[in-house]
Amino acid sequence: MSMKATLLALTMCCGAFLCAETLNLEECIAIARAQNPSVRQQELSTGIAESKQKQSYSSVLPSLSITSGLSASDQDNWSLGKSVGLQAGMTFYAPGLYTGIKAARLNSEMSRAGASATENEIVSQISALYYRILTTQRLIAVYEGNIAVAEKNLKKTRAMYETKLITESDVLKAETQKGEFESQLLSQKQALKSYVRAMNILLGQDPGNSLDLEDVDVDVVSIPEYELAREAMLSDNPEYHAVLMQESVSRLNLQASKENYLPSISGSYHYSNYLDPALTPSNGISLNASWTLFNGLSRRQQVQQQKLRLDQSGIEVDNTLRLLEQELQDFYTEFETYTSLIEINRRRLQSASRDLEIVNQQYQLGKVTMLEQMQAQLALLSAESSLVEAQYARKRVEAEILKLINKI
Repeated sequence: MSMKATLLALTMCCGAFLCAETLNLEECIAIARAQNPSVRQQELSTGIAESKQKQSYSSVLPSLSITSGLSASDQDNWSLGKSVGLQAGMTFYAPGLYTGIKAARLNSEMSRAGASATENEIVSQISALYYRILTTQRLIAVYEGNIAVAEKNLKKTRAMYETKLITESDVLKAETQKGEFESQLLSQKQALKSYVRAMNILLGQDPGNSLDLEDVDVDVVSIPEYELAREAMLSDNPEYHAVLMQESVSRLNLQASKENYLPSISGSYHYSNYLDPALTPSNGISLNASWTLFNGLSRRQQVQQQKLRLDQSGIEVDNTLRLLEQELQDFYTEFETYTSLIEINRRRLQSASRDLEIVNQQYQLGKVTMLEQMQAQLALLSAESSLVEAQYARKRVEAEILKLINKI
């Protein structure tokens, strides 16, 4: 079974069980590759380019035609005459004839590179949304846990206020803290709905579909060393490959414009038969050459224009390479930063958890204020949410690096 057929089969299975099945990242990517409108449109464009490549060979193949007819005139008393003919012709050489075939092949390769770049971009967006959805789900769980703790604290605070152990201000502070957690929870739920809709659009599905995504091990990351990644990017990145192909096409176009100074050579064969015993069938061959000696400044200006376009293509290659290298360096810097942040926030979380335990004990004994307890709770929430965000952000950066080296 072909890869495309496999993807379509997987898509049908996923579509049939979408509501009941938990999708992992690989399954989401497979669905997007089979159903995403941008990917499908680019595949059609690639098909058109491949067809044009095959069509370009027709210019060097012979042409064959058959003619037949009836004729009458007053010179032969309007007697009906019949005729048949066969003609074959072939262009041996014409300016741009063979370079056009090479250009069509390069255009086809460029279209395939463009399709690969589009697919990689969609896969990258799928990966980013996948990790954002998981991040938001984890943050929702964090906020829900903090709301539950805040609700318990609020009940205890109200009970202590009724027994005159604390002031009304402490109760109001507890209510404010719970309300803040609830507000943050609503924001995360709203973001989650938006991410799910965007994911469905990328998957080529109804934006209202529900999605159940499988969590990932955020500690498992796999990227090559920077130098290896740079080498892979230069050899495999489809965007860079596309601009290199465009430079090659520009070089061929320049060559074709210079060929306009050369002659065209063609040959033909014809056979005629008037189906009259009195007339002998005729055969003939011809070899023709034509050479435009002067057509104003048209050819010279065409050569100049193609030289300028080739210079433009060279600038585009250099600029694309610099931008890709900058992206790769930035992503590796981000990766290292998030790795450090993960370790920092893990230590913060351990310290904040222990600090909250101590503060809660001291609060029960009346040794610390409600404000100090709230600050300890907020410190724990900050450490938890920062750790979650850093862990999944590093996974998003990993996906971006893999996209650049075409390993996604």
